[in-house]
Amino acid sequence: MNMPHRFSREWVDGLTPIGPSMARVLIVGGGLAGLSAALEATSAGHHVVALERAPRVGGRATTQPLDGFAMGYGPHLLLKNGPLHSITKKLSRVRLATQPLRPHRCEVLGHGLIRPTGDVRTAALNKRALKMNDQTHPIVQGTDFLSTWGSPKTDEKRRSALNKSQLLVSNEGWAGLVGRMAAALDEVGVFIECGLEVTRIEPGIAHLSDGRMIETDVIILACGSKTARKLVSSMDETASQKFTTIQRTTASVVELGLDSKPFQEHHAVVDIERSMAILDYFAIQPRLGLEGSHLAAVAVGGLPQDAGTTRFESAEQRLSALEAFLDERALGWREHIIQEGRQSKITLHELPSEELTQLSFAEHGVLLAGAWVESEHSLADGAVASGRKAGRLIAKAMH
Repeated sequence: MNMPHRFSREWVDGLTPIGPSMARVLIVGGGLAGLSAALEATSAGHHVVALERAPRVGGRATTQPLDGFAMGYGPHLLLKNGPLHSITKKLSRVRLATQPLRPHRCEVLGHGLIRPTGDVRTAALNKRALKMNDQTHPIVQGTDFLSTWGSPKTDEKRRSALNKSQLLVSNEGWAGLVGRMAAALDEVGVFIECGLEVTRIEPGIAHLSDGRMIETDVIILACGSKTARKLVSSMDETASQKFTTIQRTTASVVELGLDSKPFQEHHAVVDIERSMAILDYFAIQPRLGLEGSHLAAVAVGGLPQDAGTTRFESAEQRLSALEAFLDERALGWREHIIQEGRQSKITLHELPSEELTQLSFAEHGVLLAGAWVESEHSLADGAVASGRKAGRLIAKAMH
């Protein structure tokens, strides 16, 4: 969503820090990390402006309502009481209604349901394997994949969340979660300007693509790692070395708004051999829609540049394989499409380097935030936790 505020030089010229702990803060990036950093910084009394290159805030967490379907960038599951869930609950008096992904409606292909209701013995064996975290057990592998989308990072809370019915889909969708954060910033007068790109930074100054410069005390880079690397390198030539050890994993995604229910009663199906999965948001959270289905499918890794075994020559080949997987598991979906979206290649995981923390470039007045920065959390929660931590560390980047 675009915020109603217009960017003004008055922020640069008219706002002077009131005390030694106050700062003018410029946040580059309006995704979850940037919005979280802005909330934390403004709550500490700093003067904040956020710039987003895209037409709307939210990054990959944003969705667009089309014909009753919130179309986005592949499957998202909210961790109960994780950083994102916690912050969005606090930002509004309106209760966030959620429904969990149910283990007895999630199937690991070739191995059955994670928690079969009609087979007590198998259910007990699966439960024991999950409790012992037996990584050789296919049910454990499938559960891990659904929980973390194959993240190479250890995130024990997410890994155990599915078995505890703590992976959620909200009635507001991800756009609603982003909207809560943006509305909270709007209430306290934080400027968020979309459609502006920062092309270069130096200590205390950011250069925009339209030729303008912004003077600031602290810059928080809450953009993608590649953009952050480019911006920091323009200020510190040795900086790029700290980014070289980031391990990336890409994915192909397909989202479908259908006028039928080809997925039967499943919440999710996962194929651990092909690292693919399909969710039905409507089945998990009926408040999103009672008619038809909203499927989100993902194929993780497998390209030459991804970690692990190479299974595909190109992202397009992986996307075709994902569509073939949909043909197998959601029969007839091609004849019932109302809305659809495809991405052959998005960056899904960026395993942080130990050298990249929020304070890696604090001596230049620059802080880092994003899922690619060191954090105990992963995925969206990693971005939120990282952004909030950067917002709390502003004083350490002031000179």
